[in-house]
Amino acid sequence: MPFVLALAALLAGPIAMTPPRALRHDIAAYPRIARPATAAARRINAAVARLDAAVLREAAQCRRDAGPGRGSWERAVTATMRGPAFVSYRATDDVDCGGAHPNDSHAAIVYDLATGAPVDWTALLGRRLAGTLTPETVADGVKMVTLASPRLFALYAAGYDASLRAEGAPAECLGLVDTEGFGEQPLQAWLDGPRGALVLQFDLNHAMQACSTPVALSADVLRREGASRRLVAALLAARRAGRPR
Repeated sequence: MPFVLALAALLAGPIAMTPPRALRHDIAAYPRIARPATAAARRINAAVARLDAAVLREAAQCRRDAGPGRGSWERAVTATMRGPAFVSYRATDDVDCGGAHPNDSHAAIVYDLATGAPVDWTALLGRRLAGTLTPETVADGVKMVTLASPRLFALYAAGYDASLRAEGAPAECLGLVDTEGFGEQPLQAWLDGPRGALVLQFDLNHAMQACSTPVALSADVLRREGASRRLVAALLAARRAGRPR
């Protein structure tokens, strides 16, 4: 990216976003960029509109699979970073399509405000940290990318127990990632602007879902690990700006 464009994106600060009406009373829509002035912003709005259309199709199929009067689908969506440079979303779906157990599904997707495309994690984090990128489609139809590398999972595992305590998770979850042999577990990744952090998580099966917890890597940690200056600068700027209004 030309230096002038990168600098302009960082100086722009947080962007205004419009929370659209819920798709249904129990299914939230993705927030849109308000007054999109660039082709990239319009591309992001179009992309999340497609994600909204996809979840309605999946929810309708869920009700058909569950049978008359059965089945449920709830979704919450948060814009976890609203610039500069990046827009990040986190979605959580609580789904019951008539199986033995309901299912919680999480999705994370990060867009580059310079291009309107999903971010290139290898370019932002470097090959050692990003590792293997694997496309994954989750319950609500979101196509995202998970990251798997020994170093990234080691950083996740190092912060796991502290994150569990902060989240109030059951004590029996402590030490889980060290004792269960998860290895290079593919991790979902998103950006948390108010904390100025990259956040990582992976989903566990139904019996262990209470032990699934996010771990945040600060901009300072990412800098030491060789992440791109653009990503580090954007996270630091977002943290300084504080929580979006």
